[in-house]
Amino acid sequence: MADFAVDFTKSYARRRPDEPRSHYSSRLKFINAMIKGEGDNVTDERIEVLSHCYSNVKYLSNIYGPEIMDCLRTYDPEIARMHEDLGPAAEADAEPPGKRAREE
Repeated sequence: MADFAVDFTKSYARRRPDEPRSHYSSRLKFINAMIKGEGDNVTDERIEVLSHCYSNVKYLSNIYGPEIMDCLRTYDPEIARMHEDLGPAAEADAEPPGKRAREE
């Protein structure tokens, strides 16, 4: 398994207690692809955040802003197919995380 770049000692590689094994496996594949694609240009913190965004988009149908969605599409073509009918307009309308809580 020399083709796998995930460092399992890092926090981004831990399985969350509520995370199904299939989702965890998929998230690890995403992390691996991102590490290989970004190399040293991505921090552990960014990997962790984007991997959780990935799970939220893939399994909960969340939509984030264009920068995050573009990154997710780069490393999982299935996400691109899932959201191609929504287009950039839906991403432009996506609320930044935490915005709704502040307005209430």
